[in-house]
Amino acid sequence: MARSGAEGRGVLEGAFALMEVLAHDDEVGLTRLASDAALPKATAHRLLGQLVSLGAVQSHEGRYRLGPRTFRLGQAWHPARALRAASAQPLRELAAVSGGASLSLSVPEAGHIIVVGGMRGEVDEVFPLRSGVVLPPGSAAELVLAAAAPVPERPAGWTEASWAREVAGVRERGLAFDYEQCVDSLSCVAAPVRSASGQVVAAVAVTALDAKLIPLLSDTVSRAASMISGRLARLPEPAPKPRRAGPAPKRAVKGFAAAADPSR
Repeated sequence: MARSGAEGRGVLEGAFALMEVLAHDDEVGLTRLASDAALPKATAHRLLGQLVSLGAVQSHEGRYRLGPRTFRLGQAWHPARALRAASAQPLRELAAVSGGASLSLSVPEAGHIIVVGGMRGEVDEVFPLRSGVVLPPGSAAELVLAAAAPVPERPAGWTEASWAREVAGVRERGLAFDYEQCVDSLSCVAAPVRSASGQVVAAVAVTALDAKLIPLLSDTVSRAASMISGRLARLPEPAPKPRRAGPAPKRAVKGFAAAADPSR
Protein backbone atom coordinates (compact mmCIF):
# COMPACT_ATOMS: atom_id res chain seq x y z
CA MET A 1 0.00 0.00 0.00
CA ALA A 2 2.82 2.42 0.86
CA ARG A 3 4.50 1.67 -2.45
CA SER A 4 1.26 2.27 -4.34
CA GLY A 5 0.83 5.67 -2.65
CA ALA A 6 4.40 6.68 -3.46
CA GLU A 7 3.92 5.63 -7.09
CA GLY A 8 0.73 7.68 -7.27
CA ARG A 9 2.49 10.76 -5.94
CA GLY A 10 5.35 10.30 -8.38
CA VAL A 11 3.00 9.96 -11.32
CA LEU A 12 1.03 13.02 -10.29
CA GLU A 13 4.27 14.97 -9.98
CA GLY A 14 5.13 13.92 -13.53
CA ALA A 15 1.72 15.01 -14.81
CA PHE A 16 2.03 18.40 -13.13
CA ALA A 17 5.59 18.79 -14.45
CA LEU A 18 4.23 18.35 -17.98
CA MET A 19 1.49 20.91 -17.39
CA GLU A 20 4.03 23.37 -15.93
CA VAL A 21 5.98 23.17 -19.20
CA LEU A 22 2.79 23.67 -21.22
CA ALA A 23 1.86 26.69 -19.09
CA HIS A 24 4.82 28.60 -20.56
CA ASP A 25 4.21 27.87 -24.26
CA ASP A 26 1.25 27.70 -26.62
CA GLU A 27 2.11 24.30 -28.16
CA VAL A 28 4.97 21.93 -27.40
CA GLY A 29 6.13 18.68 -29.02
CA LEU A 30 6.58 15.43 -27.10
CA THR A 31 10.40 15.37 -27.21
CA ARG A 32 10.79 18.81 -25.67
CA LEU A 33 7.97 18.21 -23.19
CA ALA A 34 9.65 15.06 -21.89
CA SER A 35 13.04 16.78 -21.71
CA ASP A 36 11.80 19.92 -19.92
CA ALA A 37 9.70 17.87 -17.48
CA ALA A 38 12.65 15.50 -16.83
CA LEU A 39 10.61 12.43 -17.76
CA PRO A 40 11.32 9.44 -20.01
CA LYS A 41 9.70 9.99 -23.38
CA ALA A 42 7.49 6.89 -23.09
CA THR A 43 6.27 7.96 -19.64
CA ALA A 44 5.54 11.49 -20.85
CA HIS A 45 3.57 10.08 -23.79
CA ARG A 46 1.44 7.85 -21.55
CA LEU A 47 0.76 10.64 -19.06
CA LEU A 48 -0.14 13.06 -21.85
CA GLY A 49 -2.62 10.50 -23.17
CA GLN A 50 -4.33 10.42 -19.78
CA LEU A 51 -4.30 14.22 -19.52
CA VAL A 52 -5.83 14.50 -23.00
CA SER A 53 -8.58 12.01 -22.11
CA LEU A 54 -9.37 14.08 -18.98
CA GLY A 55 -9.56 17.34 -20.94
CA ALA A 56 -6.61 18.82 -19.07
CA VAL A 57 -4.44 18.83 -22.21
CA GLN A 58 -5.23 19.04 -25.92
CA SER A 59 -3.30 17.32 -28.72
CA HIS A 60 -3.05 18.42 -32.36
CA GLU A 61 -0.72 16.90 -34.95
CA GLY A 62 1.74 15.63 -32.37
CA ARG A 63 1.88 18.84 -30.37
CA TYR A 64 0.28 19.56 -27.01
CA ARG A 65 -1.26 22.52 -25.20
CA LEU A 66 -3.28 23.06 -22.04
CA GLY A 67 -6.93 22.09 -22.39
CA PRO A 68 -10.25 23.63 -21.36
CA ARG A 69 -10.50 21.70 -18.10
CA THR A 70 -7.21 23.19 -16.90
CA PHE A 71 -8.47 26.64 -17.89
CA ARG A 72 -11.69 26.18 -15.88
CA LEU A 73 -9.77 25.03 -12.82
CA GLY A 74 -7.37 27.96 -13.19
CA GLN A 75 -10.25 30.41 -13.34
CA ALA A 76 -11.44 29.07 -9.99
CA TRP A 77 -8.08 29.89 -8.37
CA HIS A 78 -8.57 33.18 -6.52
CA PRO A 79 -5.71 33.66 -4.06
CA ALA A 80 -5.49 36.64 -1.77
CA ARG A 81 -9.06 37.82 -2.29
CA ALA A 82 -8.67 40.60 0.28
CA LEU A 83 -5.48 41.81 -1.38
CA ARG A 84 -7.11 41.87 -4.79
CA ALA A 85 -10.07 43.82 -3.45
CA ALA A 86 -7.87 46.30 -1.58
CA SER A 87 -5.60 46.87 -4.58
CA ALA A 88 -8.23 47.43 -7.30
CA GLN A 89 -8.62 51.21 -6.98
CA PRO A 90 -4.97 52.03 -6.11
CA LEU A 91 -3.80 50.02 -9.14
CA ARG A 92 -6.20 51.88 -11.41
CA GLU A 93 -4.83 55.19 -10.14
CA LEU A 94 -1.26 53.94 -10.56
CA ALA A 95 -2.02 52.81 -14.12
CA ALA A 96 -3.24 56.32 -14.98
CA VAL A 97 0.23 57.78 -14.37
CA SER A 98 2.50 54.85 -15.31
CA GLY A 99 2.62 55.47 -19.06
CA GLY A 100 1.63 52.00 -20.23
CA ALA A 101 3.95 50.13 -17.85
CA SER A 102 2.77 46.81 -16.40
CA LEU A 103 1.55 46.64 -12.79
CA SER A 104 1.68 43.58 -10.58
CA LEU A 105 0.69 42.48 -7.10
CA SER A 106 2.71 39.49 -5.87
CA VAL A 107 2.74 37.20 -2.83
CA PRO A 108 5.04 34.43 -1.57
CA GLU A 109 3.63 30.97 -2.20
CA ALA A 110 5.33 27.57 -1.80
CA GLY A 111 8.82 28.99 -2.08
CA HIS A 112 8.04 31.17 -5.11
CA ILE A 113 6.83 34.71 -5.72
CA ILE A 114 3.54 34.53 -7.62
CA VAL A 115 1.58 37.30 -9.33
CA VAL A 116 -1.99 37.43 -8.01
CA GLY A 117 -3.22 40.65 -9.58
CA GLY A 118 -2.31 43.78 -11.47
CA MET A 119 -2.71 45.38 -14.89
CA ARG A 120 -1.01 44.16 -18.02
CA GLY A 121 0.91 46.63 -20.17
CA GLU A 122 3.81 47.13 -22.52
CA VAL A 123 6.07 44.40 -21.16
CA ASP A 124 3.68 41.55 -21.99
CA GLU A 125 5.50 40.53 -25.15
CA VAL A 126 8.73 40.12 -23.16
CA PHE A 127 7.31 38.72 -19.91
CA PRO A 128 3.52 38.43 -19.41
CA LEU A 129 2.70 39.52 -15.86
CA ARG A 130 -0.64 37.73 -15.61
CA SER A 131 -2.09 36.14 -12.47
CA GLY A 132 -0.45 32.83 -11.66
CA VAL A 133 2.93 33.67 -13.20
CA VAL A 134 5.98 32.83 -11.09
CA LEU A 135 8.47 35.70 -11.00
CA PRO A 136 12.14 34.98 -11.72
CA PRO A 137 14.54 34.61 -8.75
CA GLY A 138 15.79 37.88 -7.31
CA SER A 139 12.96 40.02 -8.69
CA ALA A 140 12.20 43.38 -7.08
CA ALA A 141 9.07 41.85 -5.54
CA GLU A 142 11.12 39.05 -4.00
CA LEU A 143 13.57 41.60 -2.61
CA VAL A 144 10.72 43.50 -0.94
CA LEU A 145 9.35 40.32 0.64
CA ALA A 146 12.80 39.03 1.63
CA ALA A 147 13.66 42.33 3.33
CA ALA A 148 10.72 41.82 5.68
CA ALA A 149 11.82 38.31 6.68
CA PRO A 150 13.95 37.74 9.80
CA VAL A 151 16.31 35.55 7.74
CA PRO A 152 16.03 36.43 4.04
CA GLU A 153 16.36 33.36 1.83
CA ARG A 154 18.88 33.79 -0.97
CA PRO A 155 17.59 32.88 -4.44
CA ALA A 156 19.59 31.02 -7.06
CA GLY A 157 22.15 33.10 -8.94
CA TRP A 158 23.05 35.42 -6.05
CA THR A 159 26.04 35.32 -3.72
CA GLU A 160 25.44 35.69 0.01
CA ALA A 161 27.19 39.07 0.03
CA SER A 162 25.35 40.57 -2.94
CA TRP A 163 21.96 39.38 -1.69
CA ALA A 164 22.64 40.75 1.79
CA ARG A 165 23.58 44.14 0.29
CA GLU A 166 20.42 44.27 -1.81
CA VAL A 167 18.19 43.33 1.12
CA ALA A 168 19.85 45.92 3.37
CA GLY A 169 19.26 48.58 0.69
CA VAL A 170 15.58 47.67 0.44
CA ARG A 171 15.16 47.88 4.22
CA GLU A 172 16.72 51.33 4.18
CA ARG A 173 14.80 52.73 1.19
CA GLY A 174 11.51 50.87 1.56
CA LEU A 175 11.74 50.16 -2.19
CA ALA A 176 13.40 47.53 -4.38
CA PHE A 177 14.79 48.22 -7.85
CA ASP A 178 15.67 45.86 -10.67
CA TYR A 179 17.40 47.21 -13.77
CA GLU A 180 17.44 44.36 -16.31
CA GLN A 181 18.88 41.95 -13.75
CA CYS A 182 16.12 39.33 -13.87
CA VAL A 183 14.80 39.74 -17.41
CA ASP A 184 16.67 41.44 -20.24
CA SER A 185 15.20 44.83 -21.27
CA LEU A 186 12.84 45.00 -18.27
CA SER A 187 13.24 47.29 -15.25
CA CYS A 188 11.09 47.36 -12.14
CA VAL A 189 10.40 49.10 -8.84
CA ALA A 190 8.47 47.38 -6.02
CA ALA A 191 7.12 48.48 -2.63
CA PRO A 192 5.77 46.48 0.34
CA VAL A 193 2.09 46.01 1.16
CA ARG A 194 1.37 45.52 4.85
CA SER A 195 -1.46 43.89 6.77
CA ALA A 196 -3.27 45.55 9.66
CA SER A 197 -0.61 44.13 12.03
CA GLY A 198 2.20 45.71 10.00
CA GLN A 199 3.42 42.45 8.48
CA VAL A 200 4.57 42.63 4.83
CA VAL A 201 2.20 40.34 2.94
CA ALA A 202 2.67 41.37 -0.70
CA ALA A 203 4.61 43.55 -3.10
CA VAL A 204 3.20 46.00 -5.62
CA ALA A 205 5.41 46.74 -8.60
CA VAL A 206 5.70 48.68 -11.84
CA THR A 207 7.65 47.04 -14.68
CA ALA A 208 8.66 49.00 -17.77
CA LEU A 209 10.71 48.71 -20.94
CA ASP A 210 12.15 52.19 -20.40
CA ALA A 211 14.47 52.12 -17.39
CA LYS A 212 14.32 55.92 -17.11
CA LEU A 213 10.68 55.66 -15.97
CA ILE A 214 11.52 53.65 -12.87
CA PRO A 215 13.02 56.41 -10.65
CA LEU A 216 10.23 58.76 -11.71
CA LEU A 217 7.57 56.25 -10.60
CA SER A 218 9.13 55.16 -7.31
CA ASP A 219 7.22 57.64 -5.10
CA THR A 220 3.98 56.79 -6.89
CA VAL A 221 4.53 53.07 -6.28
CA SER A 222 5.17 53.77 -2.59
CA ARG A 223 1.91 55.71 -2.34
CA ALA A 224 -0.01 52.94 -4.10
CA ALA A 225 1.43 50.38 -1.66
CA SER A 226 0.42 52.56 1.30
CA MET A 227 -3.10 52.94 -0.11
CA ILE A 228 -3.44 49.18 -0.57
CA SER A 229 -2.16 48.61 2.98
CA GLY A 230 -4.70 51.08 4.38
CA ARG A 231 -7.57 49.52 2.45
CA LEU A 232 -6.46 46.03 3.47
CA ALA A 233 -6.52 47.02 7.14
CA ARG A 234 -10.12 48.21 6.81
CA LEU A 235 -11.45 45.05 5.17
CA PRO A 236 -13.27 42.52 7.39
CA GLU A 237 -11.51 39.26 8.19
CA PRO A 238 -12.71 36.41 5.94
CA ALA A 239 -14.86 33.73 7.55
CA PRO A 240 -13.08 30.37 7.98
CA LYS A 241 -13.97 27.78 5.35
CA PRO A 242 -15.73 24.60 6.54
CA ARG A 243 -13.56 21.50 6.43
CA ARG A 244 -14.33 18.82 3.91
CA ALA A 245 -15.24 15.53 5.51
CA GLY A 246 -13.80 12.25 4.28
CA PRO A 247 -10.73 11.37 2.25
CA ALA A 248 -10.00 12.88 -1.15
CA PRO A 249 -11.09 10.77 -4.13
CA LYS A 250 -8.39 8.44 -5.46
CA ARG A 251 -9.64 7.84 -8.98
CA ALA A 252 -7.31 10.35 -10.61
CA VAL A 253 -4.25 8.84 -8.91
CA LYS A 254 -5.22 5.35 -10.04
CA GLY A 255 -5.78 6.59 -13.58
CA PHE A 256 -2.39 8.26 -13.79
CA ALA A 257 -0.67 5.28 -12.17
CA ALA A 258 -2.18 3.01 -14.78
CA ALA A 259 -0.93 5.33 -17.51
CA ALA A 260 2.61 5.23 -16.15
CA ASP A 261 2.71 1.45 -15.71
CA PRO A 262 2.23 -0.41 -19.02
CA SER A 263 1.68 -3.69 -17.15
CA ARG A 264 -1.65 -2.43 -15.74
